[in-house]
Amino acid sequence: MTACSTRGLLDLLDERGPTEIGVLAAALETHPVTVTNRCSTLQSDGYVRQISGGVYVITDDGEEYLTSLPEAE
Repeated sequence: MTACSTRGLLDLLDERGPTEIGVLAAALETHPVTVTNRCSTLQSDGYVRQISGGVYVITDDGEEYLTSLPEAE
């Protein structure tokens, strides 16, 4: 398992659109609870939005924030 980076999570949501926690966790090779916690933080910051039970989407603010993050190593 790997850490759930903000960059990685926002990149996935930007590429895939609305995505379920389980799919995000599998793509990021991490536990769904880790992704849920990161999404909760990002939602509080206004970068993602939960559109239904366990499905998140990146917001316009999240897309803008993503451009300011350093590229993944």
